[in-house]
Amino acid sequence: MKLKVGDSLHEPLSGNNGEVLKIINHPDGKLVTIRWYVEDHLAHEGEFFLNKLVKCIRQGEIEHSPGPGHSD
Repeated sequence: MKLKVGDSLHEPLSGNNGEVLKIINHPDGKLVTIRWYVEDHLAHEGEFFLNKLVKCIRQGEIEHSPGPGHSD
C-alpha cells in the first residue's frame, strides 16, 4: 500500500474525514501530516508516522481512498 499526498482517510468510529497534506522524511521514519475535518468543528492537523498509519489502515481502524489521479 502506498500513501500519497491528496489521499483521503476516514475514521469509521468517529466519523472524521482527513486528507494527506504532506509526507516528509524524519530521522525516525516518514512523517505524514493529515488535515482532519470533524463535523461541527474547525479542521485541525495531526502528524503521524507512516508505518503506524499504514498499520491502522490494514487493521481497518482507518479507511483509505486514493486521491484524484492516483491508483492504489
